[in-house]
Amino acid sequence: MQKSVSLLAVVIFLCQPFVTSSHLHAKTLNVAYPSPAWNSSLPLEVGRQFGMFAAEGLEVRPVYVRGGPIVMAALLSGEADYAVMAGITAVNSINRGADVIIVGGHTAHLDQALIAAKGISTVNDLKGKVVGVTGSGGVTEFAIVEALARKGLVRDRDYRVMFTSNSPMRVSALQNGIIQAAPFSATERGLLEAKGFPTLFEIGKAIPELPFVVIVTTNLKAKSQPSEAMAFLRAMRNSINFIQNETRKVVLFLSKKDPGTRQAILEKSLNYVIDSFSVSINKRNIEALMRAASLKLDGNMDRFFREDFVSQLGSDRHKSQ
Repeated sequence: MQKSVSLLAVVIFLCQPFVTSSHLHAKTLNVAYPSPAWNSSLPLEVGRQFGMFAAEGLEVRPVYVRGGPIVMAALLSGEADYAVMAGITAVNSINRGADVIIVGGHTAHLDQALIAAKGISTVNDLKGKVVGVTGSGGVTEFAIVEALARKGLVRDRDYRVMFTSNSPMRVSALQNGIIQAAPFSATERGLLEAKGFPTLFEIGKAIPELPFVVIVTTNLKAKSQPSEAMAFLRAMRNSINFIQNETRKVVLFLSKKDPGTRQAILEKSLNYVIDSFSVSINKRNIEALMRAASLKLDGNMDRFFREDFVSQLGSDRHKSQ
């Protein structure tokens, strides 16, 4: 663990941009995130590119660190100031004693869709079939089982779950008839739909109270530097507003970062997830995370979540009509 955090310091150093006079007086923040998927860092990258952080006097350096535990270690060591991470990872870490706190939302619900094999067109068609998920005990397994239960299908009675590891393996299993449905990200969804694989439903919208990704910092920073936390969240909110109002500009930005992907696919993928971005989060959402993590609801939400930051921000839903 210590070796991985040391590597983070090297990554941060190598990723530092050349310092110009416009950055001399900005407060530098390192923000860790655990997934290479473009939507995991999109509000951070858009906020940097289009000046939302600069307007708050911040210079943000997004740092990809593989895996939630390493992100948490970076946060606790002080090598990261804030972290964008899975909500279930956050509440589990806090429950185990990590001195961190959720200060805002990022992705309000799971941004994946349940994609089926060709020939399957409804949820009921999955009866007697096999559904693939990443692994045992993760947020995807919980979300799939819960979402299908809300649509009337019960695990091990109506369908079986198979653990199929990463996305390429799930795609292969789907194409070869080993599984008949599996969850996929927005980009994967666009590519699979283009090949004729049907989308049964968006998983997050079936369990809208369960936030997928949250913003976390240490209790010390939240208590000692509340104005910084507010500035960071305000910039994130403004970045999200920009993403939701200026979709075309965001697609052009993404296409320059990933020139190998067609703009039409990027635009379609962005439209799938655009409404999931939100810094808004409340105690009901934290309770949903605790249930998903099989944690006891003792009414003490304050050790998991600082509600005052988001309540001061107000709504981050200002989409143009």
